[in-house]
Amino acid sequence: MGRVTDNFIKHIESYGFKARIVSIEHIKEIQSDMENTRRIHRDIDNYIGKYIDKFNYGIWENSLKAKSIIIIAIPQPIVRIHFTFGMKRCAAIMPPMYLLNTSNELEKKQKKIIEVTSIIEKILSNENFKAIKTNLPCKLLAARSGLGVYGRNNICYIDNESSFYWIGVYMSDMPCKDDSWQKNSIMNACRNCSLCLKNCPRGAIADDRFIIHANKCITLYNECEGDFPKWMDSNCHNSIIGCMKCQMICPVNKNYIRNIEDLAEFDNDETKMILVKTPLSELPETTYKKLKSINFIEDYNLLARNLKALISSRLL
Repeated sequence: MGRVTDNFIKHIESYGFKARIVSIEHIKEIQSDMENTRRIHRDIDNYIGKYIDKFNYGIWENSLKAKSIIIIAIPQPIVRIHFTFGMKRCAAIMPPMYLLNTSNELEKKQKKIIEVTSIIEKILSNENFKAIKTNLPCKLLAARSGLGVYGRNNICYIDNESSFYWIGVYMSDMPCKDDSWQKNSIMNACRNCSLCLKNCPRGAIADDRFIIHANKCITLYNECEGDFPKWMDSNCHNSIIGCMKCQMICPVNKNYIRNIEDLAEFDNDETKMILVKTPLSELPETTYKKLKSINFIEDYNLLARNLKALISSRLL
């Protein structure tokens, strides 16, 4: 790898991040991979095609003369949020990555992503290069770049270490020499293990194929508005958003399961206001700030429904 890319990775790692850099030439291969997945697995196209449609494979042609793709992975803890019901104080968990998770349209307003982008821009500016945050298949790029590897649960494990990371992708005019492009592979730890398959509430992880059955994935439904399917019984719900069933049971994650950050606590009045869907504009400023600290402003319209689901499952 060239001096410039070596220096970039060295500096980015000083912030506790991990990174790989690959040539921009691979972007068409990434697009082809995604299109093939949609064509072969129609359920993927039907259920998450609207997300795949938002990937932007052409931004590098119109903005800067991009020569490389930078893939960044940032370690993230499980978050614990406390709610109060009468005199009872209860805890709900939120999976890693959600503190930085946002729609592509609102990334430029997300404080933590702004901070990450600023760090990348600062490092690159020392060599007179630039970078632009872009919306591309993060897990796939992490796996193809060698930064991560897929688990049987289709989640990306960074450096075979854990799945508790947020992954971001940037285009840059920084040259890339001797990139680390490789074929997809599955973690060695998964080859004789089926714990995530057995622990998946509705069988989204199965033996008949590697790609999960999107229509059976809990995360698909509690990240979107609307009523839950009738088959989603109370045993399915385990997180305030997303699902932790396959990650909590995974042996590779065992050293990181106890890395939990207590981030916010809502008193009885605040919990009541959330449950009755009080509009954000009518919430007290202190409550609004708490929601912002757990990155639940954009997804506030999901919070009451998801919280009630946890109550019905007796996890709260």
